[in-house]
Amino acid sequence: MGYKFRNLIKPLREGGVPVELLPREKFFWMESKDLEGYPGHFYIGYIIEPRTLHPIDEKLAVKHPYDELLIFAGTNSEDILDLGAEVSAVIGEEGEEHVITEPSVLIVPKNVPHGPIKIGKIKRPIIHVALCDAPEYRAEFKKRDIRMQGTKYSKLVKRLTTSKTAYEGYLKEGPITIDERGVMDLRAIGPGEAYQIVQMHPEDLEGVNISFSWEFFKTTGVWMSTKLAHVHPEPELLIAIGLDPNNIYNLGASIEFWFGSEREVYVIDKPVAITIPRPWIPHTPVVTQRVDRPFAFMLICPGRYTRAGYVETGWDV
Repeated sequence: MGYKFRNLIKPLREGGVPVELLPREKFFWMESKDLEGYPGHFYIGYIIEPRTLHPIDEKLAVKHPYDELLIFAGTNSEDILDLGAEVSAVIGEEGEEHVITEPSVLIVPKNVPHGPIKIGKIKRPIIHVALCDAPEYRAEFKKRDIRMQGTKYSKLVKRLTTSKTAYEGYLKEGPITIDERGVMDLRAIGPGEAYQIVQMHPEDLEGVNISFSWEFFKTTGVWMSTKLAHVHPEPELLIAIGLDPNNIYNLGASIEFWFGSEREVYVIDKPVAITIPRPWIPHTPVVTQRVDRPFAFMLICPGRYTRAGYVETGWDV
């Protein structure tokens, strides 16, 4: 077996974060140049105590020449919609402050000043993610003079849930379930699939051209058919991380990821970003071999995620 796709498996490592934006510890950072040309960049990390970030100077605001999604998620593996913290986020020239107490996404259109973000009350560690619609980081900082209450930017704060188009896409794969909060259980598709997942598409993100999921896994088994490889017209990032902020390099599980119509198999047991930088690269199934504790997974792509189709082993597209 060759290793044609080895370069698309990217172990996550602390470091490289802009020091004016984030703490140096417990955050992973990657740009397009690190992701074989995937058209975006991201960070993901753990917050275990009250602090200020994005930017770390609470007297400043920041703006970027691209759209950005700032996600705040919990680590309670029993309830994906339990944040376990209180987050204050400031947005707009007016310094409008919004308090977030449940897993949410803050939608930041390009050139809109935002920050600082303050994590205040915290009962348990949270995970903070930024998804950015540009290949590399760029930022301008300015003094933040005022704070105010208001509702002008309320539509930019969304509780994590599942878009209708995302649910309909998964429903084509099998009799999955979804609860009244918009949390899906995908185990009808395969025993190793997510037992809790939310997925949001651009139509519910004020038109920002990114889809993403936040998912919890805890069972062994296949995620998708071992007879077929998945293909779609979007580039894609797949991120797997653990839920233990005290041991961030231990995924808590061992998973196989199958790549290409050649069916190269890679075994992953540490935090990783899998980049699919261009359309139509065959990938999957994923098989969870072992689970020591629940772990988290993200799917990210430009535009609406389509789950387009499948090809048989031995056929490339």
